[in-house]
Amino acid sequence: MPYSSLAYPTSAGERDLRIDLLRGLIMVYLIIVHLELPSALSLLAWGRLGFISSAEGFVFLSGVVVGMVYRRRMESYGLAETSRLLWRRAWQLYRLNLFVIASIALLGWVPGVNVFELTHWTNPGAGRTFPLYPAPGTGWLDYGIQILLLRIGPHQFQVIGLYVVLLVCAPLALYLLRRRLVWAVLLLSWGGYALNHVFPINLTGARYEYAFPTLTWQLLFFNGLVIGYHRDRTLEFLAGPASRWLVYLGPVLLAGFLFLANNNPHPVFWPWGQFGFIEARTFEALYRTWFLKTTLGLGRVLNNAAAFIVAYHLLSRYWRPIERALGWLLIPLGQNSLYVFTLHVYALLILYNSPLSDLDSFWVNTLLQLGTIAMIWWMIKRRFLFSVVPR
Repeated sequence: MPYSSLAYPTSAGERDLRIDLLRGLIMVYLIIVHLELPSALSLLAWGRLGFISSAEGFVFLSGVVVGMVYRRRMESYGLAETSRLLWRRAWQLYRLNLFVIASIALLGWVPGVNVFELTHWTNPGAGRTFPLYPAPGTGWLDYGIQILLLRIGPHQFQVIGLYVVLLVCAPLALYLLRRRLVWAVLLLSWGGYALNHVFPINLTGARYEYAFPTLTWQLLFFNGLVIGYHRDRTLEFLAGPASRWLVYLGPVLLAGFLFLANNNPHPVFWPWGQFGFIEARTFEALYRTWFLKTTLGLGRVLNNAAAFIVAYHLLSRYWRPIERALGWLLIPLGQNSLYVFTLHVYALLILYNSPLSDLDSFWVNTLLQLGTIAMIWWMIKRRFLFSVVPR
Protein backbone atom coordinates (compact mmCIF):
# COMPACT_ATOMS: atom_id res chain seq x y z
CA MET A 1 0.00 0.00 0.00
CA PRO A 2 1.69 3.21 -1.17
CA TYR A 3 0.23 5.70 1.32
CA SER A 4 2.65 5.96 4.26
CA SER A 5 3.97 4.21 7.32
CA LEU A 6 0.60 4.92 8.95
CA ALA A 7 -1.16 2.43 6.67
CA TYR A 8 -2.25 -1.10 7.46
CA PRO A 9 0.72 -3.41 6.77
CA THR A 10 0.35 -5.58 3.71
CA SER A 11 2.16 -8.41 5.54
CA ALA A 12 -0.28 -8.44 8.46
CA GLY A 13 -1.30 -12.05 7.87
CA GLU A 14 -4.51 -13.79 6.86
CA ARG A 15 -6.52 -12.35 9.76
CA ASP A 16 -7.83 -8.88 8.94
CA LEU A 17 -7.50 -6.82 12.12
CA ARG A 18 -9.45 -3.99 10.50
CA ILE A 19 -12.53 -6.22 10.45
CA ASP A 20 -11.83 -7.27 14.06
CA LEU A 21 -11.63 -3.64 15.15
CA LEU A 22 -14.88 -2.78 13.38
CA ARG A 23 -16.61 -5.77 15.01
CA GLY A 24 -15.32 -4.57 18.38
CA LEU A 25 -16.75 -1.12 17.73
CA ILE A 26 -20.09 -2.73 16.93
CA MET A 27 -19.97 -4.67 20.21
CA VAL A 28 -19.42 -1.41 22.12
CA TYR A 29 -22.34 0.13 20.26
CA LEU A 30 -24.44 -2.94 21.09
CA ILE A 31 -23.81 -2.64 24.82
CA ILE A 32 -24.60 1.09 24.82
CA VAL A 33 -27.89 0.62 22.97
CA HIS A 34 -29.05 -2.41 24.95
CA LEU A 35 -28.36 -0.69 28.25
CA GLU A 36 -31.14 1.78 27.52
CA LEU A 37 -30.04 4.69 29.66
CA PRO A 38 -29.42 8.35 28.72
CA SER A 39 -25.69 8.97 29.00
CA ALA A 40 -22.74 10.62 27.29
CA LEU A 41 -22.26 7.44 25.22
CA SER A 42 -25.92 7.41 24.18
CA LEU A 43 -25.24 10.67 22.36
CA LEU A 44 -23.47 8.55 19.74
CA ALA A 45 -26.24 5.95 19.54
CA TRP A 46 -29.97 5.74 18.87
CA GLY A 47 -29.89 7.17 15.37
CA ARG A 48 -27.42 9.97 16.05
CA LEU A 49 -24.86 8.69 13.53
CA GLY A 50 -27.36 8.01 10.75
CA PHE A 51 -29.68 5.11 10.00
CA ILE A 52 -27.36 2.39 11.25
CA SER A 53 -27.39 -0.01 14.19
CA SER A 54 -25.19 -2.70 15.69
CA ALA A 55 -27.39 -5.45 14.21
CA GLU A 56 -26.68 -4.54 10.59
CA GLY A 57 -22.95 -4.32 11.26
CA PHE A 58 -22.90 -7.64 13.11
CA VAL A 59 -24.74 -9.56 10.39
CA PHE A 60 -22.78 -7.99 7.51
CA LEU A 61 -19.34 -8.43 9.09
CA SER A 62 -20.22 -11.98 10.14
CA GLY A 63 -20.81 -12.70 6.46
CA VAL A 64 -17.49 -11.11 5.52
CA VAL A 65 -15.64 -13.26 8.07
CA VAL A 66 -17.41 -16.46 6.96
CA GLY A 67 -16.46 -15.69 3.36
CA MET A 68 -12.78 -15.16 4.22
CA VAL A 69 -12.35 -18.00 6.69
CA TYR A 70 -14.38 -20.73 5.03
CA ARG A 71 -13.00 -20.10 1.56
CA ARG A 72 -9.58 -21.04 2.93
CA ARG A 73 -11.04 -24.09 4.65
CA MET A 74 -12.88 -25.15 1.51
CA GLU A 75 -9.66 -24.87 -0.50
CA SER A 76 -7.85 -26.99 2.10
CA TYR A 77 -10.50 -29.57 3.08
CA GLY A 78 -13.16 -29.47 0.35
CA LEU A 79 -16.79 -28.44 0.37
CA ALA A 80 -18.12 -31.45 2.32
CA GLU A 81 -15.80 -30.91 5.31
CA THR A 82 -16.34 -27.14 5.19
CA SER A 83 -20.11 -27.67 5.24
CA ARG A 84 -19.74 -29.97 8.22
CA LEU A 85 -17.72 -27.31 10.07
CA LEU A 86 -20.31 -24.63 9.31
CA TRP A 87 -23.18 -26.83 10.42
CA ARG A 88 -21.30 -27.78 13.58
CA ARG A 89 -20.88 -24.07 14.31
CA ALA A 90 -24.59 -23.50 13.66
CA TRP A 91 -25.46 -26.36 16.02
CA GLN A 92 -23.19 -24.89 18.69
CA LEU A 93 -24.89 -21.49 18.43
CA TYR A 94 -28.36 -23.07 18.39
CA ARG A 95 -27.54 -24.81 21.68
CA LEU A 96 -26.26 -21.49 23.02
CA ASN A 97 -29.60 -19.94 22.05
CA LEU A 98 -31.46 -22.63 23.96
CA PHE A 99 -29.28 -22.07 27.03
CA VAL A 100 -29.77 -18.29 27.05
CA ILE A 101 -33.53 -18.55 26.53
CA ALA A 102 -34.00 -21.25 29.17
CA SER A 103 -31.67 -19.64 31.73
CA ILE A 104 -33.56 -16.34 31.62
CA ALA A 105 -36.85 -18.23 32.00
CA LEU A 106 -35.51 -20.14 35.03
CA LEU A 107 -34.08 -16.99 36.63
CA GLY A 108 -37.49 -15.35 36.22
CA TRP A 109 -38.93 -17.92 38.62
CA VAL A 110 -36.37 -17.09 41.31
CA PRO A 111 -37.92 -14.78 43.94
CA GLY A 112 -36.44 -11.29 43.87
CA VAL A 113 -34.81 -11.60 40.43
CA ASN A 114 -36.08 -9.03 37.92
CA VAL A 115 -35.95 -10.27 34.33
CA PHE A 116 -38.54 -7.86 32.93
CA GLU A 117 -36.11 -5.99 30.65
CA LEU A 118 -35.05 -9.30 29.08
CA THR A 119 -38.48 -10.90 28.80
CA HIS A 120 -40.28 -7.85 27.40
CA TRP A 121 -39.68 -5.41 24.57
CA THR A 122 -40.81 -1.80 24.68
CA ASN A 123 -41.37 0.03 21.41
CA PRO A 124 -39.18 3.15 21.74
CA GLY A 125 -41.52 5.26 19.61
CA ALA A 126 -44.95 4.17 20.83
CA GLY A 127 -43.94 3.25 24.38
CA ARG A 128 -45.94 0.00 24.21
CA THR A 129 -44.51 -3.08 25.90
CA PHE A 130 -44.79 -6.61 24.48
CA PRO A 131 -44.02 -9.90 26.30
CA LEU A 132 -41.35 -12.10 24.74
CA TYR A 133 -41.99 -15.13 26.96
CA PRO A 134 -45.17 -17.17 27.50
CA ALA A 135 -47.71 -16.06 30.07
CA PRO A 136 -47.59 -17.61 33.56
CA GLY A 137 -49.38 -20.94 33.64
CA THR A 138 -48.14 -22.10 30.23
CA GLY A 139 -47.65 -25.85 30.24
CA TRP A 140 -44.14 -27.30 30.41
CA LEU A 141 -44.48 -29.09 27.07
CA ASP A 142 -45.65 -25.97 25.26
CA TYR A 143 -42.92 -23.92 26.95
CA GLY A 144 -40.27 -26.40 25.89
CA ILE A 145 -41.47 -26.51 22.29
CA GLN A 146 -41.37 -22.71 22.07
CA ILE A 147 -37.79 -22.74 23.37
CA LEU A 148 -36.70 -25.42 20.87
CA LEU A 149 -38.25 -23.49 17.98
CA LEU A 150 -36.69 -20.20 19.19
CA ARG A 151 -40.14 -18.65 19.45
CA ILE A 152 -39.27 -16.91 22.70
CA GLY A 153 -36.18 -15.24 24.10
CA PRO A 154 -34.54 -11.93 25.06
CA HIS A 155 -34.70 -9.37 22.27
CA GLN A 156 -31.08 -8.46 23.07
CA PHE A 157 -30.00 -11.90 21.79
CA GLN A 158 -32.48 -12.66 19.02
CA VAL A 159 -30.19 -11.86 16.08
CA ILE A 160 -28.08 -14.91 17.00
CA GLY A 161 -31.06 -17.08 15.99
CA LEU A 162 -30.88 -15.47 12.55
CA TYR A 163 -27.13 -16.17 12.47
CA VAL A 164 -27.80 -19.88 13.09
CA VAL A 165 -30.08 -20.10 10.04
CA LEU A 166 -27.65 -18.15 7.85
CA LEU A 167 -24.76 -20.46 8.79
CA VAL A 168 -26.88 -23.48 7.84
CA CYS A 169 -27.44 -21.94 4.38
CA ALA A 170 -23.86 -20.72 3.89
CA PRO A 171 -22.51 -23.92 2.21
CA LEU A 172 -24.81 -23.36 -0.77
CA ALA A 173 -23.36 -19.88 -1.28
CA LEU A 174 -19.81 -21.23 -0.96
CA TYR A 175 -20.56 -23.95 -3.50
CA LEU A 176 -21.87 -21.37 -6.00
CA LEU A 177 -18.90 -19.09 -5.41
CA ARG A 178 -16.49 -21.97 -5.95
CA ARG A 179 -18.22 -22.58 -9.28
CA ARG A 180 -17.67 -18.86 -10.06
CA LEU A 181 -21.40 -18.18 -9.95
CA VAL A 182 -21.24 -14.91 -8.04
CA TRP A 183 -24.18 -13.66 -10.05
CA ALA A 184 -26.31 -16.56 -8.77
CA VAL A 185 -25.55 -15.76 -5.10
CA LEU A 186 -26.34 -12.08 -5.63
CA LEU A 187 -29.48 -12.86 -7.64
CA LEU A 188 -30.81 -15.24 -4.97
CA SER A 189 -29.94 -12.80 -2.18
CA TRP A 190 -31.41 -9.69 -3.77
CA GLY A 191 -34.34 -11.70 -5.09
CA GLY A 192 -35.20 -12.95 -1.60
CA TYR A 193 -34.87 -9.41 -0.26
CA ALA A 194 -37.21 -8.01 -2.96
CA LEU A 195 -39.70 -10.86 -2.51
CA ASN A 196 -39.97 -10.22 1.20
CA HIS A 197 -40.72 -6.55 0.58
CA VAL A 198 -43.66 -7.47 -1.63
CA PHE A 199 -44.84 -10.62 0.18
CA PRO A 200 -43.55 -10.64 3.78
CA ILE A 201 -42.78 -14.23 4.76
CA ASN A 202 -42.07 -15.55 8.25
CA LEU A 203 -39.70 -18.23 7.02
CA THR A 204 -38.86 -20.00 10.29
CA GLY A 205 -41.58 -18.99 12.74
CA ALA A 206 -38.88 -18.02 15.24
CA ARG A 207 -39.19 -14.93 17.42
CA TYR A 208 -36.30 -13.17 15.70
CA GLU A 209 -38.32 -13.00 12.46
CA TYR A 210 -40.35 -10.10 13.87
CA ALA A 211 -37.22 -7.94 14.13
CA PHE A 212 -34.87 -9.63 11.62
CA PRO A 213 -36.88 -11.44 8.93
CA THR A 214 -34.64 -14.06 7.38
CA LEU A 215 -35.39 -13.35 3.72
CA THR A 216 -34.67 -9.66 4.28
CA TRP A 217 -31.64 -9.74 6.55
CA GLN A 218 -29.85 -12.48 4.62
CA LEU A 219 -29.03 -9.69 2.15
CA LEU A 220 -26.40 -8.28 4.51
CA PHE A 221 -24.89 -11.66 5.35
CA PHE A 222 -24.59 -13.09 1.85
CA ASN A 223 -23.39 -9.86 0.26
CA GLY A 224 -20.82 -9.72 3.06
CA LEU A 225 -19.91 -13.35 2.36
CA VAL A 226 -19.29 -12.52 -1.32
CA ILE A 227 -17.06 -9.60 -0.29
CA GLY A 228 -15.10 -11.77 2.14
CA TYR A 229 -14.78 -14.65 -0.33
CA HIS A 230 -13.34 -12.30 -2.95
CA ARG A 231 -11.27 -10.38 -0.43
CA ASP A 232 -8.44 -9.65 -2.89
CA ARG A 233 -10.82 -7.94 -5.31
CA THR A 234 -13.10 -6.21 -2.80
CA LEU A 235 -11.46 -5.36 0.52
CA GLU A 236 -8.07 -4.72 -1.05
CA PHE A 237 -9.76 -2.43 -3.56
CA LEU A 238 -11.38 -0.46 -0.73
CA ALA A 239 -8.03 -0.23 1.03
CA GLY A 240 -6.18 1.12 -2.00
CA PRO A 241 -6.01 4.41 -3.89
CA ALA A 242 -8.32 3.18 -6.66
CA SER A 243 -11.29 3.52 -4.27
CA ARG A 244 -10.71 7.22 -3.58
CA TRP A 245 -13.80 8.20 -5.55
CA LEU A 246 -15.87 6.02 -3.22
CA VAL A 247 -14.23 7.55 -0.18
CA TYR A 248 -15.02 11.02 -1.49
CA LEU A 249 -18.62 10.03 -2.18
CA GLY A 250 -19.03 8.18 1.13
CA PRO A 251 -18.65 11.16 3.50
CA VAL A 252 -21.09 13.17 1.38
CA LEU A 253 -23.67 10.40 1.67
CA LEU A 254 -22.97 9.97 5.39
CA ALA A 255 -23.38 13.70 6.00
CA GLY A 256 -26.73 13.58 4.24
CA PHE A 257 -27.90 10.57 6.26
CA LEU A 258 -26.64 12.19 9.46
CA PHE A 259 -28.63 15.33 8.69
CA LEU A 260 -31.78 13.32 7.96
CA ALA A 261 -31.45 11.13 11.07
CA ASN A 262 -31.06 14.13 13.34
CA ASN A 263 -34.38 15.52 12.14
CA ASN A 264 -36.19 12.63 13.83
CA PRO A 265 -39.14 14.21 15.66
CA HIS A 266 -39.36 11.29 18.12
CA PRO A 267 -35.84 10.58 19.40
CA VAL A 268 -35.39 8.06 22.19
CA PHE A 269 -32.87 10.28 23.97
CA TRP A 270 -31.75 13.89 23.61
CA PRO A 271 -35.03 15.46 22.42
CA TRP A 272 -33.48 18.91 22.82
CA GLY A 273 -30.70 18.18 20.35
CA GLN A 274 -32.72 17.43 17.20
CA PHE A 275 -32.88 19.55 14.05
CA GLY A 276 -36.24 20.85 12.95
CA PHE A 277 -35.68 21.41 9.26
CA ILE A 278 -37.91 18.55 8.14
CA GLU A 279 -41.59 18.42 9.08
CA ALA A 280 -42.53 15.48 11.31
CA ARG A 281 -44.93 13.93 8.80
CA THR A 282 -42.40 14.27 5.99
CA PHE A 283 -39.68 12.63 8.09
CA GLU A 284 -41.94 9.76 9.10
CA ALA A 285 -42.93 9.15 5.47
CA LEU A 286 -39.26 9.14 4.42
CA TYR A 287 -38.34 6.83 7.27
CA ARG A 288 -41.08 4.30 6.60
CA THR A 289 -40.34 4.24 2.89
CA TRP A 290 -36.53 4.13 2.90
CA PHE A 291 -35.06 3.59 6.37
CA LEU A 292 -37.09 1.08 8.38
CA LYS A 293 -34.79 -1.24 10.31
CA THR A 294 -36.91 -4.41 10.29
CA THR A 295 -37.51 -4.35 6.54
CA LEU A 296 -34.04 -2.91 5.75
CA GLY A 297 -35.13 -0.01 3.60
CA LEU A 298 -32.84 0.67 0.65
CA GLY A 299 -31.77 3.98 2.16
CA ARG A 300 -30.68 2.16 5.29
CA VAL A 301 -28.71 -0.38 3.23
CA LEU A 302 -26.97 2.47 1.38
CA ASN A 303 -26.21 4.25 4.68
CA ASN A 304 -24.57 1.12 6.09
CA ALA A 305 -22.64 0.49 2.88
CA ALA A 306 -21.27 4.05 2.85
CA ALA A 307 -20.29 3.79 6.51
CA PHE A 308 -18.39 0.53 5.93
CA ILE A 309 -16.57 1.82 2.83
CA VAL A 310 -15.40 4.98 4.56
CA ALA A 311 -14.47 3.22 7.82
CA TYR A 312 -12.52 0.44 6.10
CA HIS A 313 -10.62 2.85 3.88
CA LEU A 314 -9.72 5.12 6.81
CA LEU A 315 -8.60 2.13 8.88
CA SER A 316 -6.45 0.98 5.98
CA ARG A 317 -4.85 4.37 5.47
CA TYR A 318 -4.40 5.43 9.12
CA TRP A 319 -4.19 2.05 10.81
CA ARG A 320 -1.22 2.58 13.10
CA PRO A 321 -2.50 5.59 15.10
CA ILE A 322 -6.03 4.16 15.24
CA GLU A 323 -4.75 0.77 16.35
CA ARG A 324 -2.57 2.33 19.06
CA ALA A 325 -5.47 4.43 20.36
CA LEU A 326 -8.33 1.91 20.20
CA GLY A 327 -6.98 -1.47 19.16
CA TRP A 328 -6.20 -2.63 22.70
CA LEU A 329 -9.92 -2.38 23.51
CA LEU A 330 -11.77 -3.02 20.27
CA ILE A 331 -9.74 -5.83 18.69
CA PRO A 332 -10.22 -8.28 21.62
CA LEU A 333 -13.93 -7.43 21.70
CA GLY A 334 -14.20 -7.98 17.94
CA GLN A 335 -12.26 -11.23 17.90
CA ASN A 336 -14.57 -12.58 20.60
CA SER A 337 -17.81 -10.97 19.45
CA LEU A 338 -20.08 -13.97 20.17
CA TYR A 339 -18.60 -14.17 23.67
CA VAL A 340 -19.38 -10.46 24.14
CA PHE A 341 -22.88 -10.96 22.72
CA THR A 342 -23.58 -13.72 25.24
CA LEU A 343 -22.00 -12.17 28.31
CA HIS A 344 -23.64 -8.79 27.79
CA VAL A 345 -27.08 -10.39 28.31
CA TYR A 346 -26.11 -11.47 31.82
CA ALA A 347 -24.33 -8.17 32.48
CA LEU A 348 -27.61 -6.43 31.69
CA LEU A 349 -29.42 -8.80 34.04
CA ILE A 350 -27.03 -7.94 36.88
CA LEU A 351 -27.33 -4.20 36.26
CA TYR A 352 -31.11 -4.26 36.10
CA ASN A 353 -31.15 -6.07 39.44
CA SER A 354 -28.93 -3.48 41.09
CA PRO A 355 -30.04 -0.10 42.50
CA LEU A 356 -27.66 1.72 40.16
CA SER A 357 -29.92 1.56 37.12
CA ASP A 358 -32.69 3.31 39.09
CA LEU A 359 -30.62 6.36 39.98
CA ASP A 360 -31.47 8.03 36.66
CA SER A 361 -28.22 9.96 36.70
CA PHE A 362 -26.56 11.02 33.45
CA TRP A 363 -23.03 10.43 34.71
CA VAL A 364 -23.86 7.28 36.67
CA ASN A 365 -25.41 5.86 33.50
CA THR A 366 -22.27 6.75 31.58
CA LEU A 367 -20.12 4.98 34.16
CA LEU A 368 -22.42 1.94 34.07
CA GLN A 369 -22.00 1.59 30.32
CA LEU A 370 -18.25 2.14 30.49
CA GLY A 371 -18.01 -0.31 33.39
CA THR A 372 -19.92 -2.99 31.49
CA ILE A 373 -17.63 -2.64 28.47
CA ALA A 374 -14.53 -2.71 30.70
CA MET A 375 -15.76 -5.73 32.65
CA ILE A 376 -16.38 -7.82 29.53
CA TRP A 377 -13.02 -6.74 28.09
CA TRP A 378 -11.31 -7.79 31.34
CA MET A 379 -13.10 -11.17 31.20
CA ILE A 380 -11.78 -11.68 27.68
CA LYS A 381 -8.23 -10.86 28.75
CA ARG A 382 -8.58 -13.37 31.60
CA ARG A 383 -10.19 -15.91 29.22
CA PHE A 384 -13.07 -16.31 31.66
CA LEU A 385 -15.32 -19.24 30.65
CA PHE A 386 -13.61 -19.49 27.27
CA SER A 387 -14.00 -23.26 27.37
CA VAL A 388 -17.77 -22.87 27.71
CA VAL A 389 -18.93 -19.73 25.88
CA PRO A 390 -18.50 -19.66 22.06
CA ARG A 391 -16.33 -16.87 20.72
